[in-house]
Amino acid sequence: MDPSTLGYISYRWHRISNPFSMEQLERTLAYTDLAAGDRAADLGCGNAIVSVWMAERFGLHLSAVERFAPVAVVARETAAKPRTQGVVEIVEGAAQDYLAAAGQHRLVSMIGAIDVLPGVRRPVDVMLALIPSIAPGGWLLWGDPFWRRPPSAKLATVFSEERFDTLAGWVAAGEAAGLIPHHVAVSPDAEWEEFVWRMNASLEAWAEEHTPSADADAIRLRASMLRTLYLEEGRESMGFAFYLFRRPIA
Repeated sequence: MDPSTLGYISYRWHRISNPFSMEQLERTLAYTDLAAGDRAADLGCGNAIVSVWMAERFGLHLSAVERFAPVAVVARETAAKPRTQGVVEIVEGAAQDYLAAAGQHRLVSMIGAIDVLPGVRRPVDVMLALIPSIAPGGWLLWGDPFWRRPPSAKLATVFSEERFDTLAGWVAAGEAAGLIPHHVAVSPDAEWEEFVWRMNASLEAWAEEHTPSADADAIRLRASMLRTLYLEEGRESMGFAFYLFRRPIA
């Protein structure tokens, strides 16, 4: 099953495809000086609900970048709905292609999307690659899971230990890239519970709808593995947080 289809099945019942709330996002962005008309980019925007919210809340001219065509269709539907202010342009394609041609932004957002730059995986390297796209004095909004404790071999194999870092490690990565940390907001456990169990329910429902088939069996196995991994290790080993960094003015 291709990644875009699997992603659709996993997240089709989520309003936000990461374990956080809009209230948490608003508290984080309240530390910025974003103003109406500022350019922004949301990389790996998914269904664009978060992109549209940011554009409307701050009056941004925001490019929402999504590489998977079926997901970009959903993003366009979201962006087409009426709003009081802000401009949202859905860019279907690779983030690195967009960044190479787009110039600088007052805000670059990367939430649960560390894999959007092919071949660049270490957090500090991803952040370094983004800096030229952030205007001096501008902001990087980063959102990703973090390790609460060192992962087991099984958990590290599933999620790749190098893909994530500890809470302190994410902040250190930003500093190593030359960014200034301004705020960190950790998601409450209830957001994780809702996120994981909504995904589980979507997977199980899809498998039921497509039984009998080899795809249904594979999805049902995936749901079972997700539950087991989360209940046995994930709940205690992983968290999610926003990290707000500023590019120095000089």
